[in-house]
Amino acid sequence: MPRVVIPPPFRGPTQGKGEIEVEGKTVRECLDALEAEHKGFLDHVVAPDGTVQRFAKVFVNEEQVANGSLDLAVESEDEIQILAAIAGG
Repeated sequence: MPRVVIPPPFRGPTQGKGEIEVEGKTVRECLDALEAEHKGFLDHVVAPDGTVQRFAKVFVNEEQVANGSLDLAVESEDEIQILAAIAGG
């Protein structure tokens, strides 16, 4: 099963879990599966229009997923990594 790596700022809905294996054939299906298990997680990553939130980045096997490419296919051994963008000011 694909594994999703979650950054500390987004771990509230996952009760602190940093890595979770999920079922899915695309990045979007994996994120939806994670949301089904951990309500509220998806709001951290996906905007209402279905694109990646501006303060999040999504990678598959260390390659950044383009904003509109959440339908990218994944294999069972793939790692989906979510990064929280940090802003200073």
